[in-house]
Amino acid sequence: MVSNRSGRPLSGGITEAIIHAGERIMADEGFSALKVDGLVTEVGTTRPTFYRRFTSVAHLALEIIKKKFGIGTPVDTGSLYQDLLTLQREEIAMFSDPILGKNFPGLLEAIRNDPCLGSLYETQFIRPRRENIARIMNAADERNEIDADAVDIDFICDLLLGPVLARAFIPVGAPLNDKLAQQTVETVLTLIGIKAHP
Repeated sequence: MVSNRSGRPLSGGITEAIIHAGERIMADEGFSALKVDGLVTEVGTTRPTFYRRFTSVAHLALEIIKKKFGIGTPVDTGSLYQDLLTLQREEIAMFSDPILGKNFPGLLEAIRNDPCLGSLYETQFIRPRRENIARIMNAADERNEIDADAVDIDFICDLLLGPVLARAFIPVGAPLNDKLAQQTVETVLTLIGIKAHP
């Protein structure tokens, strides 16, 4: 999270340089290698300069993840199956990316120990992505594909995300691929009681 602390105006160039250096470290080495001293040495700045912009390296990591992956693409193909599949393919691509794959477990540990960071993660990254699913369900309701009031949106979100997380972070030997995207979406539609129409 970029800091709003008072003091001298922040230099956008320094901020972007820190973000760029952090992204490189996260992609190459992972969260455990993300250290303030290493970042400021690489950028050619100081620890106070870093802390004027970011509360911690975990806040920097969250900012990098937010910038890289956003909150999901708004989608309206006219089909519940295709809408969910579009978002699920994005999720699989995101968790296959080294920026998330190498850093998510470490970031989650930091989130557990920092309520402020946890709140930012929930409100700025997780909640908007789950709201995308809710919008898709409401659009399907308007097309008379489903009765959105009868759907447990939170459980649907969990059902879509759970298998992706398992394959991304538990060594089960199964790939993160397009087949998984299709299978998870088809499972959701079966639960809702409608047939998938690819």
